[in-house]
Amino acid sequence: MTLVGFKLPNRTECPPTAILTVEQLLQLPCVLVGSPQVIADAASLKRHIGWAHVLENLNPGSYLRGQELVLTTGIGWALDANFEQFTAELAELHAAGLVLELGAPCPSVPPALVQACRKRGLPLIVLHEPVAFVEITETLHQMLFSSQTRQIEAGGEVTEHFTQLMQQGAPAETILLDCARMLGEPVVLEDTGYNLLRYASAVKLPSNFFDQWQDRSRVMHRAGNIERQAIPVRIHGKDFGSLIAPKTAAHPAGPLHVLTMAAIALGAELLRKRRAQLWKIDTACELLDDLLNHREADTNLLHGKFDAAGFPMRNKALRGFAINLAPPIEPREAARAIEKAAGSKASVVIGALHSPKPKLFGILSINDSDTDKVLAKNLQRITQSDLFIGPLYLGEIVSGLASAQFTISQAIDGCELGLEAEKTIVHAGTYPLALLTHELRDEPAMQRLPQHAFAAILTLDDKHRSEHLRVLEAYLSSPTNRSQAATRCHLSRTVFYQRLAALETILGMDLNDAKTLTLLTLALTVYRQSQM
Repeated sequence: MTLVGFKLPNRTECPPTAILTVEQLLQLPCVLVGSPQVIADAASLKRHIGWAHVLENLNPGSYLRGQELVLTTGIGWALDANFEQFTAELAELHAAGLVLELGAPCPSVPPALVQACRKRGLPLIVLHEPVAFVEITETLHQMLFSSQTRQIEAGGEVTEHFTQLMQQGAPAETILLDCARMLGEPVVLEDTGYNLLRYASAVKLPSNFFDQWQDRSRVMHRAGNIERQAIPVRIHGKDFGSLIAPKTAAHPAGPLHVLTMAAIALGAELLRKRRAQLWKIDTACELLDDLLNHREADTNLLHGKFDAAGFPMRNKALRGFAINLAPPIEPREAARAIEKAAGSKASVVIGALHSPKPKLFGILSINDSDTDKVLAKNLQRITQSDLFIGPLYLGEIVSGLASAQFTISQAIDGCELGLEAEKTIVHAGTYPLALLTHELRDEPAMQRLPQHAFAAILTLDDKHRSEHLRVLEAYLSSPTNRSQAATRCHLSRTVFYQRLAALETILGMDLNDAKTLTLLTLALTVYRQSQM
């Protein structure tokens, strides 16, 4: 059909990031001078033009490769031209449209051509005035090259920017924020278990943006991420998760290119340093940063740094510690309280972490076990002050800085997990399973474990999922005493046994099997920790 009342503006509107469309072609001055008549529907005018080609015969298959705009005067058309076959071939090649200039070779539009174009949904543009085809092709090709050049240049700038961030060792927060600014949308980094790790946004987020994130992300991944843009964060064979942006994210280089380069930079950063950035309290905190993140490979040199800073560690018994700060307590004030409690009984190296909760941590350097007992009593008093929340977590006693990271990690992990929160002092090393799963939380296989073991439960609604996991947790705490487990779950034994039978059916597992119990215990521990 002819578009009645079709108005053409007097200037070109071509978005800088888009390929030229037939609709935009009709706005070019070199086309307007031909007094174009458009025979097409509105939808077909949105077709993208990949190239322009002058064709004076009816054999497009020999000359076209696809998405071309075909220009013709009809000089090679016979009176009995087969327009049905001609337009069928153009449609098969996904031609953008057909431009026919009327003149001596073809004084009027063949009705059969109009009918065939309408049948195939092929845009037909009839020029009633002479037009130099070279001006159309030249203008069109320049615009196409210009668009591609802009995309290539923008892609190079993005690549250079994230490469510099990698070379500078920029933290994940910086990488994510730059990615969000480039795309003008929020970006989210999640692990392979669909748990939120970090996010950054250049726009204000709605209050429900992260509601039910795990469930929604799981569904979207399985559906192929059709409603969003997602790139895996993978480096050196390790899959850390995904970097995700809304479908509306845009950039001259293409949003997927931006996400890909950011994901590469994030992978390098996550591989290099997985623990949160330290607050720089003082030299001691910097030394702990060196220790935990292996900034100094030479142990002797590291010992010398500690000694020179007034923290002798050679030939000492070392014990890691960690304790949560009560907001809005300033870390330095709380550190002074720990130093005062330790007194002359120990040398103390104190640092601070801001994620996931503000806390102090460090090393207690002591002479012997008797000193350790007295020191524990002194430190117990600080847990009752307003400076801290919860117990003081202690790692195992070790010797030498080579083992110091182990005892510090035990204390920090115990603190982050909130083990035995009702106590004043907790020896984190007595909870090996909880510490193991926490230590391996960045491993993709560990992150995926709950999704594998509890797949049937995790797909249930919140109410049924919570109830099944509650029953399972009670059972796993006392697998050899089901009566005790039922009491712990606040259910009668009859109802509790029914729930266990339902669990076996849902999971397809034998809850009497020792290997199954081990797997489920580990998986449930990982799942509970991911919910913190």
